[in-house]
Amino acid sequence: MRRTILLLAAFLCLFTTFAAEVPYCYSSAFGYGKSATGGGNATPTLVSSISDLKNALKGSNRVIIITKSLTFTSMVTGQDLKNITLLALPGVTLTSNVTDANNSGILFIKRSSNIIIRNITFIGPGAYDVNGNDLLCFEGVTNAWVDHCDFQDGLDGNFDNKSTTDNITVSWCRFRYLKSPIPGGSGGSDDHRYSNLLGSSASDAPSDGTYNFTWAYCWWDYGCKQRMVRCRNASLHFLNCYWNTSVADYYIGPENADAYVEGCWMAKLSKNSKVFYENFSTSSAKNGFKFVNSYYAGGSLSDVTKRTVVVPTYPYTALTYDEAKQAVSNTTCGAGATLQITTDGKISSSCNGSTTPGTEPGDNPTPVTSDLTWKADDSDIANLGTLTESVTVRGLTIAASADKTITIDENSKSFTDGNTTISFGHRIKMGGSMAETTRHLRFDVTGSCTIEVYGMSANSTTPRPINIAEGTWNNTVSSTEVTGSELNRIVYKHTGGATTIFIGSGNSGVNLYGINVTYQGPQTNLTTNITDAQKAEKRIIDGKLYIITPDGTAYTPLGIKVSEK
Repeated sequence: MRRTILLLAAFLCLFTTFAAEVPYCYSSAFGYGKSATGGGNATPTLVSSISDLKNALKGSNRVIIITKSLTFTSMVTGQDLKNITLLALPGVTLTSNVTDANNSGILFIKRSSNIIIRNITFIGPGAYDVNGNDLLCFEGVTNAWVDHCDFQDGLDGNFDNKSTTDNITVSWCRFRYLKSPIPGGSGGSDDHRYSNLLGSSASDAPSDGTYNFTWAYCWWDYGCKQRMVRCRNASLHFLNCYWNTSVADYYIGPENADAYVEGCWMAKLSKNSKVFYENFSTSSAKNGFKFVNSYYAGGSLSDVTKRTVVVPTYPYTALTYDEAKQAVSNTTCGAGATLQITTDGKISSSCNGSTTPGTEPGDNPTPVTSDLTWKADDSDIANLGTLTESVTVRGLTIAASADKTITIDENSKSFTDGNTTISFGHRIKMGGSMAETTRHLRFDVTGSCTIEVYGMSANSTTPRPINIAEGTWNNTVSSTEVTGSELNRIVYKHTGGATTIFIGSGNSGVNLYGINVTYQGPQTNLTTNITDAQKAEKRIIDGKLYIITPDGTAYTPLGIKVSEK
């Protein structure tokens, strides 16, 4: 593949100057949960088993650090707690594979105050509507801060709040569903990927009648269908949040609630879906929304004025919506369990400071080119026919078996980006979900690189996910739902050393047409089209940052040329 790359000190300095102060690793709570101090400077209690965790969640004035990944067979409850900080070392996960309603869920905090939870990855069995438990639930919790946690595949919900819970800040958290929903639950919904609930009924409320919540720098990601957030009797501050899920029915579901939505980015929803869904409200339950410096890819956002919107008065750092999207969706320095925590309780991050983290994979526009690394049209791929065993072509392994075949056949599709169109005459038909030894494509990479995948659902009316995994076939790092009506382009940026990349379907058949791999980092034969004496201009175009040179050429902050005058 051919690209024009610039490596200019002038560009790098300009980008660093432009970068906003990203409040990535707060030293203390802020927002409505600002009074949370947790266990303070108490000597950490280290836990490496579920029994250790149960014992630690008794009493008060504790800093608890989970040092080992744990698998739960029933939910752990902590009640009547005071002044507790709960942390996890980097990479530690709390997992429940239980689908039985009574034993489901991971952590339930009840009748407690002054609680801090940071850097924990919660993993559930997938959404299943059996009136079960959540990955994390607060009931009657006051003055709490949940920060840098990753919530995946909750059975009933990812993180719910109810009863007299109040004065809570949720920051830098990521909510997503990577597993297909489980149908046939007793609750009646076959797709219960409902992420976050605030108030369990129309009458549920804290003692003063209004839940006060700050949702800051949070990311509702792949697979979230509803409740981002479903909120009753509440005043909310959504600060620099990012909604980006292709299956959503709605983003926010208010009922007698108001929200100050500031510096947020909302990705475009499908037809008939809503940014906020007001049909929950009755004539006596009014809603109010105020949108400040926020962006919706599907059109303008209109304020809702049926209820007075509470404007937050506490101090905080607000990014622009474009800065927020880039910072929050960064896979190494964004929302999720990405802090550095040590066994002596020190919390830090290499991402904290005045430099904006690199962008989320796919944020920088990547020029379309027909010069792909592997294309189904290539003669050594196009003529393979139906594979009953694995074949390797120029480093690309097409994994098949006698009972899980892969077929390469003729099929004409094209992808257009701007003025450039790439056409395909063949496809690689993946007849089902990827597995360890079958129905995937895999290849080795030697370091940081950009991976482009062209594909679509094998079903013309039902979107299906294309997964990209690193190291092992089931270590999914990117899952993108693609349609069957048109060819889709997925761009993923691998950062790090040598590894094996796996590509296939996360659920049922998909068709793949081409893959391109471009390496990053130091390059040879670089060209310089501008001198340090010339001035470059930064400009936001369609919500993205570009560098414009005096001759009118546009470049990304990484120096990739995307257009000419």
